[in-house]
Amino acid sequence: MTADVDYDIIIVGAGAVGLAVARALAVREETSVLIIEKEMGFGQGTSSRNSEVIHSGIYYPASSLKAKYCLAGREPLYAFCRENDVWNSKCGKLVVAKAGQESQLEALHRQAETNAVPELCMMSRSEIAAAEPEVSAESAMFVGCTGIVSAHELMSAYHRVSAEADHDMLLKAVVVDADRKGDSYALQVEGPGDAAYAVTARWVVNSAGLHSDTIAQLLWGSDDPSRPALRYSKGAYFKLSGKWRHRVERLVYPLPDAEHDSLGIHLSFDQAGDMKLGPDAAWVDNRSEDYTVKAEDSDLFYREAKQYLPALERDDLSPDYSGIRPKLEETADGHSDFYIRHEPDCPGWINLIGIDSPGLTASLAIGEEVAGWIVD
Repeated sequence: MTADVDYDIIIVGAGAVGLAVARALAVREETSVLIIEKEMGFGQGTSSRNSEVIHSGIYYPASSLKAKYCLAGREPLYAFCRENDVWNSKCGKLVVAKAGQESQLEALHRQAETNAVPELCMMSRSEIAAAEPEVSAESAMFVGCTGIVSAHELMSAYHRVSAEADHDMLLKAVVVDADRKGDSYALQVEGPGDAAYAVTARWVVNSAGLHSDTIAQLLWGSDDPSRPALRYSKGAYFKLSGKWRHRVERLVYPLPDAEHDSLGIHLSFDQAGDMKLGPDAAWVDNRSEDYTVKAEDSDLFYREAKQYLPALERDDLSPDYSGIRPKLEETADGHSDFYIRHEPDCPGWINLIGIDSPGLTASLAIGEEVAGWIVD
């Protein structure tokens, strides 16, 4: 530990990305690390409220950080899962198109090829029916490198490496202020309980998920419109009845929903083969963290999924869970990107803001990059 600070490195936020940074630091034998998390345990926010998909990288503009880190992180993530007994399945997915959507699917295929995504195959209606009898579509793109992963097991593996390096984790604690002091930073922390104190470090990694922009504003102030700001997008999931278990072997996605910057209501499944639909996408203007799933929303899910699952019945759906995605307000051609930066005007402060999908897939690559900035 450096003598004049409490820790060499503080990580704010113990989601998948924060834990991946801690893991990468541990591999580099950095032991003076504190992780501050506002919840009662790690990975209880966005990181555990998603589809648990290992993304291929087909959707994102080639110049985007989402493309960079998704493509860099996908295969190392599969390898990490194999080496650490994290459940995953490289099941592949179908992106399906209705009649009249062929040009959109072809455009997506061109983007996938531009991004050098492997294992692509265009499929006709008859080929779809042969591969997945329950799925109906005019055409589809099969993406073989897409998969699913247990987000909980993945984050537990990241945390295990961090803990073995004697990193500290402070739970139920909130960073309420930040101040630069020479070549270090002092963070004012409240909690757990009534505790209030300052903790200092030479490096701060802001991976606070839904609150990452407000953590950055503690240092910057909130009156600069050029700084990154977040907009919340809520997505709910509905589970399918047990009769659907194992009836579809691949993930099934519609074409992306450009209006809401989302991938649309898709079909995914877990280790037990239980199927779920979601997420939908609804902008949350007041940044409320309300995770309620309304039963009446099943009408939308049924209507959307029925288009590619003709045997689906309304009674097959029941409310499951929801998540909130932190999206940058600023977009390019309807796409929000990651904001990942070692701030040049604040040496030693690294911001990871707007890490929504494909954040889980990109987590290992982001962690390696950030740890490299700090150590190498």
